[in-house]
Order: sequence, then C-alpha cells, then structure tokens
Amino acid sequence: MKGDQYIMNKILFFISCLCAFFGVTILFFTGILNTVMPMMGKASFQAAMAGSYTHDDYVMDFTFINSSAVFLIVGGGYSAYLLYKKGMLEK
Repeated sequence: MKGDQYIMNKILFFISCLCAFFGVTILFFTGILNTVMPMMGKASFQAAMAGSYTHDDYVMDFTFINSSAVFLIVGGGYSAYLLYKKGMLEK
C-alpha cells in the first residue's frame, strides 16, 4: 500500500511541475505575441498603403490569460513543493 502512495505522489509531483511549466510557456508566448503583432501590423499597413497605423491597434490584451498563467505557476510550484516535502519526510 505504501508503494502505491509513493507512485501517486510522484505522478502528482510531475503534474504539478507540468502545470508550472505550462504557465511559464503561456507567459512566454503572450509576450512574444505582444511584441510581434505590432510589427506585423506595421508591415501590413505599409504593404496596403491605406488608413493610418497606430501601435495600440495591434497590441492584444492578455490580462486574463496572463493572470491564469501566474495562477498555474504559483499553484503548480506550491503543490510541487508540498509534495516534495511530503516525500522527503516519508523517507
């Protein structure tokens, strides 16, 4: 029975770390999108030669997505820490 609990803790630790990594990846990609999209907008504006270009038209609002990513990082990191400490105490 104790071996099953040890394996479950390892699986949960992996999932917690995966959640934290997923949150970091989301923050990375939203940062890239907010950097690249205004550049692509300016290039398309120059190619079309129409209207007026403003930087703010191409910056996307990722407030909810970024706050969810921070929640994933903090929650995954905290639960991984708790599982790690629990595993160290059982040894």
